[in-house]
Amino acid sequence: MDKVDTLYLAAICAVGGLGRAKVMKLVQALGSAQAVFEADVQQLVATGVVKEDAAAAFTDKRRKDVPTRLQRFCDQDGVRLVSYKDADYPQSLLRIADPPLVLYVKGSLPVAGYALAVVGSRECTEYGKKAAKVFTKDMALRGIPIISGGARGIDTTAHEACLSVGGKTVAVLGCGLDIAYPEENAGLFERIVRSGGAVISEYAPGTHPLAKNFPARNRIIVGLSQGVLVAEAKLKSGAIITANIAADEGRDVYCVPGNIFDATSKGCHELIRTGAKLVDTPQDILEDKAQWELAQKERCVQPSIFDFANTEAEEGANTAVTTSALGTKLLELLQAGSLPLEALVEGSGADFASVSMELLELQGAGLVSQNQALHYYRR
Repeated sequence: MDKVDTLYLAAICAVGGLGRAKVMKLVQALGSAQAVFEADVQQLVATGVVKEDAAAAFTDKRRKDVPTRLQRFCDQDGVRLVSYKDADYPQSLLRIADPPLVLYVKGSLPVAGYALAVVGSRECTEYGKKAAKVFTKDMALRGIPIISGGARGIDTTAHEACLSVGGKTVAVLGCGLDIAYPEENAGLFERIVRSGGAVISEYAPGTHPLAKNFPARNRIIVGLSQGVLVAEAKLKSGAIITANIAADEGRDVYCVPGNIFDATSKGCHELIRTGAKLVDTPQDILEDKAQWELAQKERCVQPSIFDFANTEAEEGANTAVTTSALGTKLLELLQAGSLPLEALVEGSGADFASVSMELLELQGAGLVSQNQALHYYRR
């Protein structure tokens, strides 16, 4: 997607009200994000994607100067827009069930294959801070990027610990990048960027840190990482939400055990009870990281049972891959991110057996893969 269309896609998301899936379909139907943003009610309804009331609500809320204002903000604040179709959009993020269509990025996103999220309660103990520091510093010294949410407590501790040893960290905000939240972390966010990390958000400038934004923010933290460490958490906290999202997305979830008499450890203990891995040294995570890296290498070089699909290409024949109508439909559904089999059956309108067989064909052609959560995604 070119820069102009990425800008208009950001403008559509800033106006809001259409939903990610419908925006994707509208862009496909009208040919570009700019065409969608500039369309009138009749043109939007004619696509068959939205009804008249939704189209009218969008056009009523839309201001034609939104793209201009977004561009001005990006230019003045050193922010770049990255769409889901751009080459520098994080591939691991694209493979979650609901990847953001556009990211506002200030700084540099990590290029390392493996990253670790470190999360926990805002109201944390000295024990929780110490645990976050020990694990974060060890990982950062080994070149592992640290992902967190920029909040008070464990998040701030993790970012600071990473920076203290020269590591790269990413803060994912639940508000626009023009708002430092919490306010006292404004300097921290600047240092993250100067140190080669990034501060990012899917929210347009001017978006306040509303409570509803943070569960959505948490899925991005998960998407940018291969493992999530909960350093300390109460039973009801955003860190527990993040850990549950991570488990659903097939990421490894690690928990530091704590004092059984302290409420700030109850969340970690419950996660361990339900399947998270208890860790008391960084080596516990590093062992899993080594296994993950080995699996990535094997995935690249190990012969597949579907290698027959590549025979013609190896012999120099025509390498174009043709798909059936159902295959094309499934690829379109997966364009916006990973989906479970049930969602593909529902979205395609085909029966379970037909979708399963078509997915097998697409995997054989190297067009589709499956992640640890058994969700399918485009390669």
